[in-house]
Amino acid sequence: GLPLKSPDLLRLLEGVGDASLRSEIDQAAVVFVTDCVRGKLDVLGNSISGALDISKLSSKLFEHLLSLSSTKNLVEGSDSGGRDYTRVSILQTLFAIHSRYQSRLAQLMVKEGSVGKHASASKRKRSRSQSDVGSLNAATTSRANLLVGLVGGNAATIDPLNSGRGRTLSLSLLTCLCEESPSAVVTSLLPALMSLAGTLQTDGADQRVDTKGLGDALVAIVPAYCAHARSANLSLFSLLEDFVGRIIVPHGSSENEKWRCNMLDHLVDALKLLPTKESSSEAVASLAACVMALQAFNIQKPKTTSSNDTDSEMSDDAEHNPETRLDLRVLANTTRGIKIQVSLSLLQYAEKLMSYICGLSSFSGENSSRGNMAVDVSEVAALALRGSGKGKEDGAYSTLSEAQQRSILYLAINLLQSVRDELSTPKARNFVRKSKGDDADVCLRLWNELMQTHASTVRAKHAKLLLGMTMSSAEKRFWDAAPIATSECLESLQNLLPVPHFLASVSSILTGEEEDASHFHKKKIIKLLADRVAEVSSDSPEASLFLEMVPDLVAQVNLDPSTMAVAADGKDSSASSMRRTIVMQQGALIAIESFARSLYPSTENGKLAASAAAVFLPALASVTKLLDDTALSWIKANDGNVGNSEVSSGVADAQCQLLSSSSLCVSTLVTTLKARCLPQLPTIIKPLVKSLKSANILLLEGSNDPAASSTGELLQLSILKTLQAIAETMPQFLLPYLSLIFSNNGLPSKALRQGYEHGVEHSVRTAVAQLETALATKVQVRQLIPALGQALAKNLRPDGYESWEEACSIMNVMTIAVESSQRSVLSPVIGKIFNGLVMAYGYEGDGESTPRMLQSANKCLLSLVMKLSESQLRPLYARLREWRGNIEDAKEGSLSSSARRYAFWSLSAELSKSLRSIFLPCLTSVLTDVIDELEIAVSLLCQRTKKKTDGSKRRRVEESDSSADDMEKVKSLQPLLLCLESALKADAHEGGDWTRGDDNQRYNMILNHLGKLLLAQVPKETPLLSDLTSKEKASTSAYQQIVQGVGTLEYGNVVGCLTALAAAAGNEQLWKPLNFAVLEACGHERNEVRKAGIGCLLSIIETIGEEYMVLLPECLPVISELLEDDEDTAAMAKECVRQGEELLGESLEDSLR
Repeated sequence: GLPLKSPDLLRLLEGVGDASLRSEIDQAAVVFVTDCVRGKLDVLGNSISGALDISKLSSKLFEHLLSLSSTKNLVEGSDSGGRDYTRVSILQTLFAIHSRYQSRLAQLMVKEGSVGKHASASKRKRSRSQSDVGSLNAATTSRANLLVGLVGGNAATIDPLNSGRGRTLSLSLLTCLCEESPSAVVTSLLPALMSLAGTLQTDGADQRVDTKGLGDALVAIVPAYCAHARSANLSLFSLLEDFVGRIIVPHGSSENEKWRCNMLDHLVDALKLLPTKESSSEAVASLAACVMALQAFNIQKPKTTSSNDTDSEMSDDAEHNPETRLDLRVLANTTRGIKIQVSLSLLQYAEKLMSYICGLSSFSGENSSRGNMAVDVSEVAALALRGSGKGKEDGAYSTLSEAQQRSILYLAINLLQSVRDELSTPKARNFVRKSKGDDADVCLRLWNELMQTHASTVRAKHAKLLLGMTMSSAEKRFWDAAPIATSECLESLQNLLPVPHFLASVSSILTGEEEDASHFHKKKIIKLLADRVAEVSSDSPEASLFLEMVPDLVAQVNLDPSTMAVAADGKDSSASSMRRTIVMQQGALIAIESFARSLYPSTENGKLAASAAAVFLPALASVTKLLDDTALSWIKANDGNVGNSEVSSGVADAQCQLLSSSSLCVSTLVTTLKARCLPQLPTIIKPLVKSLKSANILLLEGSNDPAASSTGELLQLSILKTLQAIAETMPQFLLPYLSLIFSNNGLPSKALRQGYEHGVEHSVRTAVAQLETALATKVQVRQLIPALGQALAKNLRPDGYESWEEACSIMNVMTIAVESSQRSVLSPVIGKIFNGLVMAYGYEGDGESTPRMLQSANKCLLSLVMKLSESQLRPLYARLREWRGNIEDAKEGSLSSSARRYAFWSLSAELSKSLRSIFLPCLTSVLTDVIDELEIAVSLLCQRTKKKTDGSKRRRVEESDSSADDMEKVKSLQPLLLCLESALKADAHEGGDWTRGDDNQRYNMILNHLGKLLLAQVPKETPLLSDLTSKEKASTSAYQQIVQGVGTLEYGNVVGCLTALAAAAGNEQLWKPLNFAVLEACGHERNEVRKAGIGCLLSIIETIGEEYMVLLPECLPVISELLEDDEDTAAMAKECVRQGEELLGESLEDSLR
């Protein structure tokens, strides 16, 4: 190409037409020259005066651009498209020049400023070039105004461009000028930004203006504006008020949502480029607050018709509306380094607004002490109340209209929720977790501000409720939502703060002297501290820092409620102060538990364990003293030793809860410190057990207050868990306390096992079972069994305190101890166990208690027998027989003898069922007793009937009832039948040798008495065990139960015993007398006897099967008669026939005729 230089191109431009460039030829010439300039751009600045020549060339191009754009030079009917094309070509060339030589032109501007500053001191005469440079500063301002006009900012004097490309070039060029000379352009920046509002409101705006170009312009313009706005008497609020108010959140507009969101993103990006982190964070926070304020202003417009719509504005349910979440878009685009500072600034806005809402402050005369990039809260409030362009707010909250109050409330809660959402982001969490130095200080400031805000919010809410102040629905929703939002903020932040800063702040709060003001702070901080330490490992570097906090917590435990309760104002201040102190102590106890679980090392050896023990042992001493004092006070209150005026029920409940908390804390410390707790053991166990006994008595007496009962049950649960921890940790040191633990109303109390209506009985029962297991398995048997024996004797003493429920509990512990012990360990204490069993078997109670006691004793006996050899079993059984006494005593009517016989045959039945054939030698030793018992039963139940003749009729007169003594004598029949039935079944399985022993004499003796019992007359008062319900018992006779086995299959009956005897006999010769006895019953006059006989025959046929069919012919005549009996009897007779036909394989119809 031609070797053209800047002066050449400048002369070409000067020679093109006049200033107006009206002809198309002149415009085409300008386009040609601009094309040449762009083509020679790389070589134009190579000369020594290149920067100045380029500046002159730029000035000339701006002159042509102004000539083409001035409304004065417009000619009606001229070619506007050609003029726009020329202007775009000029803009393109100017942008290329200023982009390519931006740094050199900026240096030229700096040089011009320096020359102008020192012109008066210079003695030299100005040259022509220096004069030209001096005019650049003023020219830059006029050029910026021209570019603002091209994008529509001054339509009266400058014709705006029609094409989006041209507007984008104008903004891009304005960006370059701003970077070259910010101070000269700053006054034009705000009008340039505001011109975007007109662009936005025009149809197709997203096509006319390139979003990226606008974004680039914002990124360059906004930082320059912020840096030089003060020199032009402007502020950041001026920018945000106009730009955000007219573009980002226009009142009532929802058009071009995507475009507006992009502009908001670019504005945030621009604010992030401010020179300091502080100014950047304040500017972004101000932007977010203004966006929220304008959103709050928009809710004032009448768009709802119900109160529910208004209330929904105070919640997060409005998140579906994109406009309401533009504030979150601002916060989401902030960098990690300023998120916390932005959150702090937003929280400070919220604090001031809530103070304004409560009437504690106003906005009048406020002078913000914050930086230049922060908007005053009065300005933010003005946006929320009146929108943009209306000045600051200086009125009181009470003077606002209902809609304006709703806007302020919405703004305040939105600020708090934005802080909450910001702290929940991963970027913010990572920043807080890794913060150091100044960043950590900012995080701590935010945390302290949150604590104060939360406390102020809660106090303000409670004050309004206590005073009964009238609140609108929006205010109610606000005061419900605000404490929740601040609490969630605290929970999000507290686990992330750097440990040293966090602990230093916690220590300063806990050691503060302001009682009323810091009460809530202390309570909240203790909870946060407990939550935070749960994440700390005992071997981490932070562990030692947390250990240093334990004395501060112990100081809270050592608070004396009685001294803190002294108050001079009001009657209830004393009790209220005491309750607050107890709540504080509870929080400290829970925190100490968390500290012990997290900070005490798992291994006992090493410096870590020693240092941790040195901290927690004094804590244990303080907690133990608190436990002792609280237990004493609470027990006295329950015993009625404290006047009703001194301690209210609320304080008593609080003391009970404190006792529970201290018990659980002791449990954790004992589990952690183990044997180191030994010096404190007496002061731990004694108040625990005494408190447990007091709680048990309280619940047994049946308190009418469900809340008090529930509190007592929780106390039971906590004490049980603590005792379990001691039993598992230091069982070898429990010997001095076993008698106290198993004393009356202690661990064996039925209050720990009875059903409650408060929903925690399952937990209490489980805790009792766990404690009993721990004691039975951990404490040495040689120590435990004597203590259990003594406790059992106290509970079963006839002349004193008697509680069979507690005795059953003690027997249960003894059973577990026996089951979990080795045989060698049990040998020295078998005598003690036997004595305990004898006491249990000797208990004489009612129909409910006696079976329960026998059941518990039988379990223990069976557990013991399972640990013994067969040779050891026989002497033990012989001792039990000796304890039972002679059968002759029963014949003489001794009631104590009857009770022992019943117990003896009950335990024999249990052994027979469990040991099976192993028990047969033991049964042999008492076989004569078996026969004697059966004889007694036969003599009492099988009396002859007396007959009398009355005219032509015969009727049978039977003795109606037996005496009560007779009933006691036959009480042992049922367990005897069960024992005999189990033994005969076991013998049948082994071949029946025992049954056929002594040349069948044993069999014949048993059969003789059992056959007679089929004909027995059983009084209805006979005490029997069965599975029948009360309603079923009323319709079932005693004969049906003890003979036929109705409901007594598991408890013993005559038919079952005869069936087992037949199975054990095993041959036809022995079956014949048995079959005769059964057939005799089948032909008896009494219907119930016939039914028992045919039922017995059916049972024998089903049990023995085909082998018994040899005796079927003898049975058929009797069966044939029974087929015509009542329905039940005939049904069993038919079943016998069916079984016989099935076994024989032939019909018996002919034989039955």
